[in-house]
Amino acid sequence: MKIRLCAGIGAALLCAPYTWALPPAVHTQACSVSVDGNRLDTVLTPDGADQRNTFAYEPLTHLWHFWGFLADDANFPSVASSLRAVVHATSADGVHFTSDSNLSYAFGSAMYTTYSATIDPPLDFFRAVFDTRTGTWKLFNWTENVGSSVGTYNYNTSVNDLSTTAGTTAVVHQGPLNTPVAGNHVGVFGLVDGVLYLRTDTDGNADQFAYADGAYPWTDANQPSTGSAVGSADLFTGTSYCWGLSCGTSNPNAAYVHNVGRTLRQSDGTLGTYYAFRHWDGSRADQQIWYVESTDNGQTWSAPIGVFPDPSIITIDGQPLDVAPGGKLSDVEMVLKGSRYQAYFSTQDAAGNYVMVTAQGRPSDAIFWNGFDACD
Repeated sequence: MKIRLCAGIGAALLCAPYTWALPPAVHTQACSVSVDGNRLDTVLTPDGADQRNTFAYEPLTHLWHFWGFLADDANFPSVASSLRAVVHATSADGVHFTSDSNLSYAFGSAMYTTYSATIDPPLDFFRAVFDTRTGTWKLFNWTENVGSSVGTYNYNTSVNDLSTTAGTTAVVHQGPLNTPVAGNHVGVFGLVDGVLYLRTDTDGNADQFAYADGAYPWTDANQPSTGSAVGSADLFTGTSYCWGLSCGTSNPNAAYVHNVGRTLRQSDGTLGTYYAFRHWDGSRADQQIWYVESTDNGQTWSAPIGVFPDPSIITIDGQPLDVAPGGKLSDVEMVLKGSRYQAYFSTQDAAGNYVMVTAQGRPSDAIFWNGFDACD
């Protein structure tokens, strides 16, 4: 249940839905996420590869899904960072996952060489989405600035079709986005009703673009694409941070919104965007998941607010976060199962290890709520 601030002058009570909103409540008791009995942390992958992932819940199968890396790439960029290194896993509870196989290119996939790439493009950040227009699951993957070896994948997002079932591991690769912001965006936040949300370098925000899926056979003349920006959610104003390319990178408050967040259609019909900040030097900014909301389908957005009223009391498996750096949060994901929210994020445990954790959110239709089952 979300509450909006209303102010009254005289006899009239006027509600201001676009300036202030409350996100769904999320428990501060977080559980570490595991795949095949191994906790996702920097003990498993010292370079942090397993913190790059995405999660989804599939109502059809009543299963949670994970896509991500379970091994570091010692010779980046190599096949260890390509789509074929991405592991798929499922879970009945959204915490303990069991892998089935790595992803592979299915028959009918576009060839990456079609887009001037000489190597299988390395993938940095993932977002799984269900495309309501096509009735299929998509996996969006962003590739960092590697150079000419990855052709038009460079600093761009590529699209993979998983068909009608999220668990499909032989995926049909559709190619990189043909978009005005190719080379100027750093990851997908979500795809909602035909609108793609990209974190851009234009203004540092989650900008909105009409998405076109292309058609088979996918070629450089018929690939997934977007038009120009049709809207933007201001993720900075109202926080202590400023977009570094606007306020100056030497500004002590200069920051950027991390490459992965989540924009989704919420159970009450609103749009919600969840994200985390990083300092301009790449270090994590704070112990918070930030949130903005739109009640008019993305035309206007609320001011940012933190999901956790008191993030200092967050625990992992009953233990406190790392005290020294404050267990700062990043790699934010939010999943909706019916009316219940489930937050995923990366933080640090008391030993200083980065660990992927999940925390349960309150069902949107519940007024009184406990609902937390201890981690095991």
